[in-house]
Amino acid sequence: MAAQQLGSDAPIREFMTSLASAESTQGAVSAAAVAGAMGTSLLLMTASLPTTRSDSVDERKALLRAGAALGDLQEQLIETIEGETLVKLFAARNLPQASQAERSKREAAIQLALRSAADVPLEIIRLCASGLQHANTVAASCSRAAGSEVELAVALLRVALAGARSNLEARLSSLIDVVYTKAVVEEIAQLSDEATTAARAAETSVQRPPA
Repeated sequence: MAAQQLGSDAPIREFMTSLASAESTQGAVSAAAVAGAMGTSLLLMTASLPTTRSDSVDERKALLRAGAALGDLQEQLIETIEGETLVKLFAARNLPQASQAERSKREAAIQLALRSAADVPLEIIRLCASGLQHANTVAASCSRAAGSEVELAVALLRVALAGARSNLEARLSSLIDVVYTKAVVEEIAQLSDEATTAARAAETSVQRPPA
């Protein structure tokens, strides 16, 4: 049976069915992208509500700017739901290796495919970290009635980032490019710290005052 593979425009029911299949090329990275896209969607909805925290012009402008940026992030997260890098890796591992030259060529192709595969969860981490920065803006300006939506959006973005990070860290152990790996590890740490700070600030902004 051929492996199931869906594009970024697949209906959600088809995607879930594909994700549940043992033969699917979708996995943790695609699931993380979907979670991140759902989080940005909730923030987009919240930013477009007719009322703001105090109905000020500045809050409305801030929400409009955040909404525009979140729309771009949502589209980019959806575009990462694909299995192309896995196909490239499979092809590279099946290259001939009878001679030293063929083995060297095969190893180079595998490393290139592995790096391409690592770039996908890294991009999801970047997008989710950016989404959490915008969540902070939305949380500070949105109506308090939308607090639960913001909290869920933050939770989705945080779990998406964590899932992508776990996947990426597992992939890095197979790469031999020390310079690239070191740069990625440092970027992951910085983005994770920034995302945590932004998430906590957003959560604090929408917490209801004690009765």
